[in-house]
Amino acid sequence: MSLLALSAVSACAGSPATLEMRPDFQVATAIGPASVSIREAPPGMTLEEFDRVVKSGMESALAESIEPAPAAGPFPDRRVVWHVDTIPPRGVSNLIVNVFDGSVPFAYEQQEVDNDDPPDIVTGVVQSMTRRLFAAIERHDQAASRPRGQGDR
Repeated sequence: MSLLALSAVSACAGSPATLEMRPDFQVATAIGPASVSIREAPPGMTLEEFDRVVKSGMESALAESIEPAPAAGPFPDRRVVWHVDTIPPRGVSNLIVNVFDGSVPFAYEQQEVDNDDPPDIVTGVVQSMTRRLFAAIERHDQAASRPRGQGDR
C-alpha cells in the first residue's frame, strides 16, 4: 500500500516539468543543496503560511541552513517535495514529503494532521517528519557511497 502511495505521489512530483519549476527554497545536505518545493497547503492555511511553517519546521530539525532558491535554473537534482492529501469526511489531511534524485524517488514520509491544527502544531509535525526524512536521506547517501559488494549484512 505504501509503495502504491509513493508511486502515485511521485508520478507528478518527479516529472520533468516539475523538476524544472523554481523551488520555494533550498536546504543544504551532506552531498550538496536540495531544492524544496511545496505543492499545496492544508485546509485553513494559505500557501504562504504553509511555506513559512515548512521552512520553520525544517530549519529547526536540521543543522543545515535554509537558503532562498536561485532565481533561475538549473536547480539541484535532489528535490524535497511537500504535498497535502485532504481527507474531507474525517477533517484531517496527510502531510506527505518525498525526496527525488532527478526523477527517481528514494525517501518518503507521511503524517496525518487535523485540519484545525494551529500553525505551531503543524510546524512540530514538519520538524518530526524532516528528522525522519533526513535520516533516510543519510542512509541512502551512505549506501550509495559504499563500494559495490559492501552492502548491509
